Amino acid sequence: MIQRLKQKIERPLQWAALSATVGRLSDVRDFLFGTEEAEFLEFSAHRAIKSHIRHINHEAEFIKCIKQLTQGYPTTKLLVFCNARRECERLAGVLQQERSLRLEVFTHYSSLSAEVRVEIEHKFSQAKSHAICISTSTLELGIDIGNINAVILWGVPSGVESFLQRIGRSNRRENQTNVICLVTDQTSNHIEDTLSFLALIDTAQKGQLPLRSPYELYGAVGQQCLSMIASDKGRFTRVSDLYKLFDHQKYLDRPKLEAILDELSSKEYLQKHGFKNQYGAADNLYRLEDYRLIYGNFGIGSRQVEVCYGSKSLGEVPVDNILKIRSGTLVRFVGQIWKVCKVSSQAILVEPTQSKGKTVNFSYSGKGLGTDSFLYNQIWQLIHREDIQADVLSKSLNQQIDSWLAGIRQICHINEIPFIQSIEGTRYYTFGGYLVNKAIGLFTQQSVFQASPVSLLTHSRIDWASIPENPQAYQPLFNFLFESSEQSIYQDLLPAKFQIHEFMQAWLKDATVNDVLNRLANSTAIQVFSFWN
Repeated sequence: MIQRLKQKIERPLQWAALSATVGRLSDVRDFLFGTEEAEFLEFSAHRAIKSHIRHINHEAEFIKCIKQLTQGYPTTKLLVFCNARRECERLAGVLQQERSLRLEVFTHYSSLSAEVRVEIEHKFSQAKSHAICISTSTLELGIDIGNINAVILWGVPSGVESFLQRIGRSNRRENQTNVICLVTDQTSNHIEDTLSFLALIDTAQKGQLPLRSPYELYGAVGQQCLSMIASDKGRFTRVSDLYKLFDHQKYLDRPKLEAILDELSSKEYLQKHGFKNQYGAADNLYRLEDYRLIYGNFGIGSRQVEVCYGSKSLGEVPVDNILKIRSGTLVRFVGQIWKVCKVSSQAILVEPTQSKGKTVNFSYSGKGLGTDSFLYNQIWQLIHREDIQADVLSKSLNQQIDSWLAGIRQICHINEIPFIQSIEGTRYYTFGGYLVNKAIGLFTQQSVFQASPVSLLTHSRIDWASIPENPQAYQPLFNFLFESSEQSIYQDLLPAKFQIHEFMQAWLKDATVNDVLNRLANSTAIQVFSFWN
């Protein structure tokens, strides 16, 4: 997009980039402009973080928490971040049913129309008494909703960047961030969630951020090519003109660009000129425009569309499904077959049918890339330190965490990998992140294994000294590490080899992956008889 702007103005462009969540400023320059000369201004803008962590065992405890934050004050504005839309609505319902709480309650998430979201932002910003807005990541950045007295995190955010964006909304007119971290009543492991919050607070206070070199984003290449052709009303555009958009990206050469364009043509988003080396719009590109999906390269799972029968909502599916179905298509949903009546960016309208024709299954996003090595590696380091900020914990949590840490420190050290032997197999507590654990399971040729961010369950023992420390050494496994979930629409349109290559950027460009592999390869496995208990 910046390269297109530079071509339009036909003169040098002065640019400035600002970020609070990038660990290495030169990466921003390299990603946006290549090796163009730039001046880097880095300084500490420290804000004290006043934090508190407590475990909510029941909805009544959430109500009590809100009362403590609002009663005795003339006005209080609270922003609650949840990790799911259904939790936003659940908490809103809990608060609205509590008559003793006199406050305005709002919800804000991506399924709401842009008009409704703007209206909610305005009402919350202008509220004169107690008000609380319960939101997903839609309010993490870029929207002014006035001064917030405190941010409440309902559940652990996906990573340190999300944590910093969320808590940065709090008390912005003063030099202190107020954040209340709530381990929810829905958690499967309150010890793990508490340690995650402690690690996030610790890294935020120290200004530690993940170091990830700029990714090679082929999906964005396809999106920009489609966008440029669409902006020219679909007219045929020379490949050489498209290539000029990316001449600052050294990883992209002309053959790679033409392979991407050929794939878009085979999928009827573009059409190739009969004899000139040019591409123009095809039917599916116009559909992208009609559904307003041409303007961004966001993960499939980041936006949903409702499936409705009459006025009844049957559920939601990822938005990319509107590109795969048309009126008259038979789809399988909620255990039965439906005929699609109408498709729009707002909803897929269906009706029951007895037709026996070919049915289409909706596609769904999965668990994502598993780029969580930084957070879980930080947790492992924190477990073996003596300077944990216990004062941020509620009294009951403090006692539980203190007791748990004392027990763990007695049975293992930082350079050991605790494991439990059971009828299920051997569970190693690596604290390496999902993708690292999956790679190790594949490399050690486990016939069956289960990987999670914290642990790896295998049927046979692992020789940890045998695992490679260099992330590149796992390249033969990249096809098996690849997961199509959470790709953007445009990543999904790439040739298969480019999809895999882009997915593996989260592995190859993340410095923490190398650190974790090094730690595990040089650690000793030690059997323990319990861990979280």
